Amino acid sequence: MAAHFIVFFSFLVACLSAPTTSHTHGGVVLEEDICLIKVGFYQAHFTIFQPETRRHEQFCEDLPDIGESIFVLEYLHDGLEEMAVDFRIIRNTTGQGQFANLDDIRKINDLDAVTVFYQPPVTEPDIFAAMHDFKENAEFIGIVEALDLESNKVYTAVFPFETGFTSSDVGEIVSLIAIPILILLWLTYFFVGKKRRKAQGSALALTLLAIVLPHNTLGATDAPLEPDQKEIRGSSQNFDVLASPRLNPIRINQIHSWDIVVSTNRGEAVSGAKIDISGGMPLHDHGLPTAPRMIQESPLGHYRVDGVKFHMRGYWELYLLISIDDEKERLTLGFNL
Repeated sequence: MAAHFIVFFSFLVACLSAPTTSHTHGGVVLEEDICLIKVGFYQAHFTIFQPETRRHEQFCEDLPDIGESIFVLEYLHDGLEEMAVDFRIIRNTTGQGQFANLDDIRKINDLDAVTVFYQPPVTEPDIFAAMHDFKENAEFIGIVEALDLESNKVYTAVFPFETGFTSSDVGEIVSLIAIPILILLWLTYFFVGKKRRKAQGSALALTLLAIVLPHNTLGATDAPLEPDQKEIRGSSQNFDVLASPRLNPIRINQIHSWDIVVSTNRGEAVSGAKIDISGGMPLHDHGLPTAPRMIQESPLGHYRVDGVKFHMRGYWELYLLISIDDEKERLTLGFNL
């Protein structure tokens, strides 16, 4: 009887504490390990990054940390490229938690009062990106609206999410509680039972502990290893550029960011520049599958470009157009992937 109880209890613990990568709800779905957001009947790849704390790790909805978070939509339908897309984040005051939907949002009397972030409508080819710096762990709702400029019809996607939450939290708590209970059961079964039952029970309990212990987070970490950053240098008439991907090694078909450091030929940091980035494979006569764009400058002379993706291996070139005041210069960064 005790052995049966240990088996059942350990099976329950193993199920609850098993690590999972993401949960989805609302307008975001997970299909074949790819997060998709459905805006009406249009779809886009949906990814959230937290580069300050999780580097290139990707999330579907719930975020493990507060801080800078980048929301990226990679359009799968050409129709979205012609629409004006805006993005809003509100506090989840609906009382519905992760089950909140568009009808619940329409019941909110003053949407602006609960809005923590809003990016006005923009029309972008290929990719839409927005960044917000979360200051606290809380429940939120993301709202994506796409306006068809011809028909004036609005398509909406809603996805509730939390900050300061990972799907493994429940498993960690269960593991911390369950392991002492399993040890106690094993000791009781060992000392009380008969010799044959003792041998069976001890072997069984130790086996089950081996199943549960890997899910315990004490002394374990999922933090990525610090990569060896590769640097690519380029120069124009007046500017020197040092570029490095934040994802290293670069993975095919994974959206990531690049750090761009711009200085004069005399080594002085260039501040207040605008960087337009494009690229392609000259040997194959095609461009980048996305439309990267500069997000911010921090610190002085350091710029971050988001939305970079390479869909095949080979020789690539990145084309940078650096604009400052009335001065514009182009330069090319070439590398093998």
